[in-house]
Amino acid sequence: MTTQSRFGRLFKRDVRDDRYSMRAMGVGKPTERTERYWNDATWVGDQGNYPRCVGFAWAHWLETGPVTHPGLDAPAVDPVRIYEEAQKVDEWPGEGYAGTSVRAGAKVLRSLGFISSYLWAHKVSEIVYALCEVGPVVVGTNWHAGMDSPKPNGRIRPTGPVLGGHAYLLSGVDRKKKRLRIRNSWGLEWGKEGRAFITFKDFKKLLANRGEACLAVEIAH
Repeated sequence: MTTQSRFGRLFKRDVRDDRYSMRAMGVGKPTERTERYWNDATWVGDQGNYPRCVGFAWAHWLETGPVTHPGLDAPAVDPVRIYEEAQKVDEWPGEGYAGTSVRAGAKVLRSLGFISSYLWAHKVSEIVYALCEVGPVVVGTNWHAGMDSPKPNGRIRPTGPVLGGHAYLLSGVDRKKKRLRIRNSWGLEWGKEGRAFITFKDFKKLLANRGEACLAVEIAH
């Protein structure tokens, strides 16, 4: 497998995102919860040797969030469909390239009636609040070589060269251990049954270097 072909998160800064920040919309207040883990085991996708991480991250988000989708088999929306539709509405012309943006994936879910809006986090503290009180968060960051193979305890670290841009789901948080749980889209064999953990400190570095975190507002069906 060519490792870099799995990385399909593209990034382009949009200053309009500042008007839709989690904090500006009242998200990010202190929380009394010390930890919360959302049920991310209902469906576990594997994007294979394709740059469809954005589609899989959003498909995982739909299955993990607080809103259920009765009558729909998991995944509620085919991640390949999310990816292909996202390429039609993302920031780049045409579709003759690999990858798409986290923003475009959110646009697709909004057009399909699954979400009403989406907000952006600029600090780890805002992400922690969202995970404790609202729901999972889709993130896009650089993916370093040191993140490819989680340690026995599930930890990954952003060390070594950047392999590409990757989108994935944050599905849990532990404030005492100061770590976030990742649900990746490389199947159950990767990490701890498809999951890994990253410290607040390490994720802060990723967020500061062309990283993004998106909290969508889900619509109950």
